[in-house]
Amino acid sequence: MNAARATAERVRVPVPKKTAPKKATSKKSATKKSATNKSVRTAPSKKTPAKYAPAKAKTAAKTAAKTAAKKAAKKTPAKKGPAAKAPLFLIDVAALRSRTRRRRLVLGSLLLLVGAFFAVALIQAQLVQTQAEVDRIQAEINRLENDLALLDREVVEASSPEVIVQRATRELGMVRALRPVYLVAARPLEP
Repeated sequence: MNAARATAERVRVPVPKKTAPKKATSKKSATKKSATNKSVRTAPSKKTPAKYAPAKAKTAAKTAAKTAAKKAAKKTPAKKGPAAKAPLFLIDVAALRSRTRRRRLVLGSLLLLVGAFFAVALIQAQLVQTQAEVDRIQAEINRLENDLALLDREVVEASSPEVIVQRATRELGMVRALRPVYLVAARPLEP
């Protein structure tokens, strides 16, 4: 196993080499290249020493190549269909899941809160309706109690002996007996 691992570690994968831009031989050829191609190698200036000129030319060529690639990418329309390839990138699944869970939790809490507000508003509306009905029924009860008290007073007044005698003599034409007669039952009443 260690031998296989050691051979796997020794294997080197060839990396494609970057091609350097062609060097200009003279100032005239450099200006011709700058007119035709964006990647230009400038001649060393008097301010920089000659030993730094190749490094400066390399960085200038790299930046020119990058800007040319960006402009070419902007100019060419994106291919549609199966031939078009989207750029690939890594997705952290655990972070995506935790973000999704967090969003669901926040959304659920928000929906629960809104539902609670609607429930409270509905209960308040029901309480107002019920209270209005209770007030209406209480007013009806008070009116009926007043009517009952008036009727009770009329019954008490009508059941007094003086009112009974007056009504019997005036309305019914009865007269008062001088000697009251009491009737006795001949046989006992069965319960």
